[in-house]
Amino acid sequence: MGANIETVKINEHGAKLTKIELNEHGDYVAISLDSPVLFDNFVAGYKHIVDLSESVPKQIEEIEKKYEGQDGFTAVMEKTVAISKVNVDFSADATKTIDGIFGDGTTRKYFHDIYEEIPDFIPDADCIIDFFEKISPEMEKLFDKKIKERDRLSKARMAKYQPQEHKRKGSK
Repeated sequence: MGANIETVKINEHGAKLTKIELNEHGDYVAISLDSPVLFDNFVAGYKHIVDLSESVPKQIEEIEKKYEGQDGFTAVMEKTVAISKVNVDFSADATKTIDGIFGDGTTRKYFHDIYEEIPDFIPDADCIIDFFEKISPEMEKLFDKKIKERDRLSKARMAKYQPQEHKRKGSK
């Protein structure tokens, strides 16, 4: 005699994906506001890029001081290379941070047309600022919507467990 096996499926979940279109070619990133780390990653990433951008002028100032008074071709070239490295490092780190928040290839998608022509393009500080100026308001709207929805659902769920006033039949 065989065992009686019952199968129960619970594959319906409330998690949702949101697609943010990044260019006119239809490239997008998919995020889930149901991930509790998304907000933290966005805020931490944004802060990291701001901190990086604030450190760039200080690093360049140190390089300028190091080469102060040196006018020879070699010194000028070394200074230029050192300053360029600071800017390239900022851009590479900022790109890595953005991709860490939204998924690998986000910056390639956002700057799709440029990467088509220049495959080894690295966005500079102005490009990074442009990206955040465009995506931050959208993320803010999405986070606000999620908070309102969570509050609404929380109240609805808690209402099931709140004591209800019951009147006895026949009482006035």
